[in-house]
Amino acid sequence: MVHPTETSEDSASPLESIISELSDTKHGDNREIQKLTSDPHNDKQADAYSTSGKITSPYEDDDKNDTKSIFSTYSKRLLRRTSTVLDAIRDDNEYVMSQEKGKINPDLGDNLLYNKGEVPHSDNQVTSFELEAVKTKQESSEDDITRTQTSQSLAYDGEYNIQDIIDRPPDGTVTGWISLICVTFINTFSWGANTSYGVLMSYYMESNHFPGATKEDYALIGGLNLGLSFIACSLSNSLVRRFYYKHIMYLGSALVVICYFVAAEVKTIVQLIIVQGLILSIAYALAAAPSMVVIPSWFLERRSFANGISSGGAGLAGLIFSRPVQAVIDSTGSYRWALRMVGIICGVMLFVSIFLVRCRRKFQVTSDIPIWKEIFQNIVNWRIYKMPPIIYLIIWNFIYGIGYAILLFSMSSYGRTIGLTSSQGSLVTTLQSAAQMIGRPALGYISFLFGKINVTIIFTLLLGILSLAYWVFIKSYGPLIGFGIIAGFIMGVNWVNFVPMCSDVVGGGDDLLAALSALYLTGGPPMIVSEIIGLKLEQPNSSSPFFHPQILVGVTCIVGALCLLPFREWKISRMLTARSHLIEKRAMKDRQPGDMDRLKRYKLLLDPGLKGYILRVFYPIKA
Repeated sequence: MVHPTETSEDSASPLESIISELSDTKHGDNREIQKLTSDPHNDKQADAYSTSGKITSPYEDDDKNDTKSIFSTYSKRLLRRTSTVLDAIRDDNEYVMSQEKGKINPDLGDNLLYNKGEVPHSDNQVTSFELEAVKTKQESSEDDITRTQTSQSLAYDGEYNIQDIIDRPPDGTVTGWISLICVTFINTFSWGANTSYGVLMSYYMESNHFPGATKEDYALIGGLNLGLSFIACSLSNSLVRRFYYKHIMYLGSALVVICYFVAAEVKTIVQLIIVQGLILSIAYALAAAPSMVVIPSWFLERRSFANGISSGGAGLAGLIFSRPVQAVIDSTGSYRWALRMVGIICGVMLFVSIFLVRCRRKFQVTSDIPIWKEIFQNIVNWRIYKMPPIIYLIIWNFIYGIGYAILLFSMSSYGRTIGLTSSQGSLVTTLQSAAQMIGRPALGYISFLFGKINVTIIFTLLLGILSLAYWVFIKSYGPLIGFGIIAGFIMGVNWVNFVPMCSDVVGGGDDLLAALSALYLTGGPPMIVSEIIGLKLEQPNSSSPFFHPQILVGVTCIVGALCLLPFREWKISRMLTARSHLIEKRAMKDRQPGDMDRLKRYKLLLDPGLKGYILRVFYPIKA
């Protein structure tokens, strides 16, 4: 800025021009003054205005060396710039809220994709499904698009994948909510039933029912139920592309019932591992995995909330099965009828839920490719694996899965190391399951309010901090109950948000199956071995035998949260880029107040350098 003492007309400051005009007129333009004083880069000019709104000459500086005056000036500048930053953050968050309140026409993606020949690129590359949908809509309704509809179609702000804008889910409807309830029950009575395994494992070990079996053998069964079922979801999703999804789910449900009845008759630990570990895990995946694509087809803005409700079924299963299984064992003196009871209940509820559930989108395709080749192509879809945001999700899911599995199965075991009884340890596990039942829907709603990525990072980080700062110091019953409830409330954040975050990258359509398969395939192995790792890290003769597993849980949670920061940067970058393009495409007369300020802010935040990257990672808006 030119110093006030320079007299050249070409270099006169805007402030001098305004003061000159004010000297000739009785009243000034308050809007110009307000604009001038709110400019964070115009410090000298802005200092010419007092807080009362009166104008003082920039030449009136009685004592430049006065320390109090200098301190006051810099304080005002600091407050003014802080206020500017807060105003910018508030503006961006209000923008998100206003966009969520408005409805975007689902059938007008052609204007967005093909305006000026622009098509999303890199990891946002549209699929053939999207291109065909857009071309079809162009051919059929090009003449019917009104000006209002066109402006709605251009309201894409990067919050969701472009496919979900082309074919927007209704965010509910009666059929959608009924399907959500059915998916919740499917989760409850498939792999949610695995919560009863802790009670069964305690019986196996205390009664020595399978001579020669070790703790690692029983831990392997629990790990297979969690991890192998996760891996087998890749197979299940691939079969959905060739066969009707309900037929796959019916097959899995029948296999679940058979496995529980056969497990009641096995004679050796190897047979138990094969039936209750390997085959039952595959049955869980066939029965439940296809339902994961149902919710994204019905929900968009409420997707995390709906997914939280459905994943809460696993916690509900803990309340349904844990106590009854223990009661049947106590009354009969055997585990056999307990397994049969679980099998019968799961079979009935699964068949009813599958019959009632509906998926809004069709995933079945006709193909001449051999089925084994199609399964391989879907599981190993290199185009999906090359997407940077999918890579970030895979790394987070892999690392966090280690800590999650250890924490899930360790409450009862840790209770015994600090002198608690089996019944007390069982109660801690039950309360942890109850907390998951409440916590997962709550996490979904919180994710709906504040953004799924923000919530996942914060609660994953919080769980790691609690493990290191609280769990390692627990030596009594009461604090362990408290930690079990808190951990149960927040530890399921991965199940709540990993499907919605995948949908953010690839949309809720055909590519979602391949993206989820990538996470299943890479996230399952650590869950299989995590509990065994936890047992190996125990030091029975130490004063704190569980110290090393606790440290591992804390570290994996914290590192997992940090691995999501690049994913957040990608999401913020996509949102800001889309909003910037949205403003630039508007005619000048249609632009809103503050649009030019937003463009300047977006340009700063989208800087390709390290500074811009860090700003995007930590920019406090809903994501």
